[in-house]
Amino acid sequence: MSRALALSWAIGLGLLAGSIAGTLVPATTSGQELRHVVGLTLVFVPAVYVMVRRRWTYWTATNGYLRFAVYLLSFLVTAGVLMVLSVVAFGASGPVATGATFLAAAVAFSITAWLTFYGGADRLWAELIDRTDIE
Repeated sequence: MSRALALSWAIGLGLLAGSIAGTLVPATTSGQELRHVVGLTLVFVPAVYVMVRRRWTYWTATNGYLRFAVYLLSFLVTAGVLMVLSVVAFGASGPVATGATFLAAAVAFSITAWLTFYGGADRLWAELIDRTDIE
């Protein structure tokens, strides 16, 4: 595996997750929203790079675009649900609301990482097949 390929995946996936989560964090100004996006992107890009490098054989065992779809859909759902729930619970402004929403973004990213890189989606799929008796 080349580092350039892992870096391109990391930049793409980290920037996508940072942009989604950064825009969901409550902000009063556009500058504050930009700081949220940049800050989360600076956290997510290195994290994705490490996961892609360590789990490269798992990542490439299935089509990369399918893994991308799992990453995108799982992050959209988890970030949307968790971050909106945190805004409902703690409000849309203030330091507590911002902190709770950042925590929700971190949890959403962790769930997405588990689903995408550590076999979570495969386990959920196997469980669905077992419970529904799909052949």
